[in-house]
Amino acid sequence: STGFGSTFFVFVGVRDRNWACRGGEMATYIVVGEADATVQGAEWLQMILLAQQGEEAQLKFTSRFKAVHTDLAHTRQYNYGPVFELFLDHSQDLFTAIPEARGEERVKEVESFFALVLSMLLMLEEADQIDKGTTRLCEILKSSTTQQPDLRLRLLMNLYNAFTPTLEFRYRVFKYIIDYAHEANLFDQVMPYLEYLDPWMADWEIHLSVEDKRTMFRDISKYVRALGKRVESFLHLKRYHQLFQGAKASELSDKIVTECTIQLLTDAISIPSVIQFDDILSFDTVKELSKGKESGLVKLCEVFLSGTVNSLRDFQKNNEALFTQYDLSVEDAMSKIKLLTLATLAHNRSEMTLADVAKGLEESEEGVEPWVVRAISEGIIDGRIDQLNSKVLVKSSFLRKFEKDEWAFLDGKLTSWIDNLENVIKFIGEQKVLREAGPAAITTN
Repeated sequence: STGFGSTFFVFVGVRDRNWACRGGEMATYIVVGEADATVQGAEWLQMILLAQQGEEAQLKFTSRFKAVHTDLAHTRQYNYGPVFELFLDHSQDLFTAIPEARGEERVKEVESFFALVLSMLLMLEEADQIDKGTTRLCEILKSSTTQQPDLRLRLLMNLYNAFTPTLEFRYRVFKYIIDYAHEANLFDQVMPYLEYLDPWMADWEIHLSVEDKRTMFRDISKYVRALGKRVESFLHLKRYHQLFQGAKASELSDKIVTECTIQLLTDAISIPSVIQFDDILSFDTVKELSKGKESGLVKLCEVFLSGTVNSLRDFQKNNEALFTQYDLSVEDAMSKIKLLTLATLAHNRSEMTLADVAKGLEESEEGVEPWVVRAISEGIIDGRIDQLNSKVLVKSSFLRKFEKDEWAFLDGKLTSWIDNLENVIKFIGEQKVLREAGPAAITTN
């Protein structure tokens, strides 16, 4: 997908197959054919001005429109810029013209009017005009989170779709969309489109600075977190931190970066599904944090990387204040370390007794089986329990870290597989030779 679904700008003949606006297809009240769409838009705006501000405001608008459009419409020097600016000057109050009760028809009229405004924006010839016009239109649409927020968000989506994927304006409009959606408590409408973020960013790449990318991932993480989606928030926050690899010390020690690093580590510790810590501990932002007063969080993550149940118990005794300060559950932390310890016990083994597991987890043999079942169900161990022999039969297990020893283990496994394949190939080749030689050769052998 290159945008946000399907939006129809019927009166200008534009169709964008990108953003599926939640309100469905747009009804159009400015119709091409009988009169110029721009004139129809002006006539509709005059009607709104008369109702909202009186005859004087209507006549003033009519006079200005005549000067920038009617008197120049048939000249070679016609420029949509002044008409576009005039329409924007009177766009801010259009949302107040929508009645609270049974305002559906007026919503469609306002949406149609802004579609006309978007078509004018695309007809501007100077890049600077489009730049300023886009920013001004975005500012108008985001100016209120109480007056027709759904309509405003839909119009921002329409604006995004109005530009081709590689134009620099797309990223800026996208940022307006996610910021406004969060402020208006409508971010759930944007969530389904985040799966397209990577291909969209590939389109914007030449227009994005590193700081643009950092800001976007940090803000998306914040907005997703506000919806209670902690895992998705954590994943976007990881991408934010990846963009600081190789950054200057002054950037790594920035207050906002430090706060985001603390958030990353507390998420990693407290979210049950997060069990990989080697990548997090490799971030430059985390290494910088380890030099300061928050180093305890980094040390706790190191326990999850390679420590045992006993390691966590000792750490907790010596750092009780840390768990209180960052609202970390000791019980949840202990559950996570037991599962990770199980992964370590199972590594490079085809079976292990429940007695060995109980010793490693510091549990009774009677109480250890539920932990094994949980480890299997969560994919930490691929295997099964042999209850008859009180053993755990292991096919594979999660690797907590991948360093020199793990590479050596993998190298050994690959070498063994290659040798086995070579033996199979050799055997098949020998059998093929025997078949081709015929019964006599087989008898001779």
